Amino acid sequence: MAGALEGVKIVGFEQVVGVPAATAVLADWGADIIKIEPIWGDWQRSLVSFNRGPLLLHLEKGEIELHFEFLNRSKRSVAINVRTEQGREILHRLLEDADIFASNYSTDVLERFGLDYPSLKDRYPGLIHFLLTGYGSKGPKAKDRGYDYVAAWSYGGLMDLVSADPNSPPPIQRPGMMDLVASAHITSGLLAALYYKQRTGKGQGLELSLYHTAAWTLGLDIQTALYGHPQPKWDRRRAANPMYTSYRCKDGRWCMMCHPNQDYWEPFCKAIGKEEWIDDPRYATMESREQRAEEMIALLDEILASKTWPEWEKEFRANDLIVSGNQTISEILKDEQAIVNNFYTDIEHPVAGKARLLNSPVQFTDTPAEIRWVAPQLGAHTEEVLLEHGYTWEDMAQFKEQGAIP
Repeated sequence: MAGALEGVKIVGFEQVVGVPAATAVLADWGADIIKIEPIWGDWQRSLVSFNRGPLLLHLEKGEIELHFEFLNRSKRSVAINVRTEQGREILHRLLEDADIFASNYSTDVLERFGLDYPSLKDRYPGLIHFLLTGYGSKGPKAKDRGYDYVAAWSYGGLMDLVSADPNSPPPIQRPGMMDLVASAHITSGLLAALYYKQRTGKGQGLELSLYHTAAWTLGLDIQTALYGHPQPKWDRRRAANPMYTSYRCKDGRWCMMCHPNQDYWEPFCKAIGKEEWIDDPRYATMESREQRAEEMIALLDEILASKTWPEWEKEFRANDLIVSGNQTISEILKDEQAIVNNFYTDIEHPVAGKARLLNSPVQFTDTPAEIRWVAPQLGAHTEEVLLEHGYTWEDMAQFKEQGAIP
């Protein structure tokens, strides 16, 4: 069955996580993603994880890099040396009928090779040009390199806000976490630009920074601060609403509850076996609970520690409350809720054998998203794509002699 974006051609001059994550979703939705890699490959292919051992698996039939597999399924890899004149000419040939050119290389790299928006807009008036930067293309940090750990998590304020204890080191985000947040904005922006192109025939330039992504992610905090009312950092022991924080159960499992208004007070009291609290003036209203929040949270700590999470879950579900126990990654892999809602695809991998991949989140009724094939080997589709674009085998032999393709 054809995907929703069948017929859309995207040239991804991309690396690592931010843009590849977005084009992976668009590939799931049926777009033809031509991934342009240097002849030595996207460096994600050979990345090794800090502190947690290698992500590069050396298997009997070859090597696979686990993050690369996730980020580059259903794409076609074309290896080109854009440092050569012939390599740049090949890339321009691919852009002639492309709908989108998407990149997260730095602005100076794009300018050096004539791949920035000002250099391409007149030559390809129907081309949508997308750029992901660290901090934006203007201002004193415009030329700074910036992965999501530094440009979004740290500089963008997230690391500060989730650091409740000033005496403890701040937490570090998970790998690629803010890049994956950015990928949702990239995807939505490209779809809006495609709609505009459909109506007008015109392409345009789009830009997103990791820094702005972080600011939007913290939008509720930033907007209140813009009005002069910055919000305090979260401290579970002093949460203004004791029914809107986390608690540890007898088995060590933490649970998170989210009860934002008075409607949940009576069923909450019934669930925890404290029906005498329902009309107790010390706790009966949102205002009184806020005034006694620290006291009440200490009491609830003791109460929640008296039963295991499975025991509490039965009580909370019976009273229609909004609570969940925290899950580990290993539990999510086996979770029935994830499995029946199509979180995973089983696929035959030429190197790893049977493999399971995480699906992109949006579910379609008529044009279902699909992982069509696993991430390609470096340059696996170079000859195929060049033949499609009018080159001959003789041309490719010459390109190899010139060092334009491997």
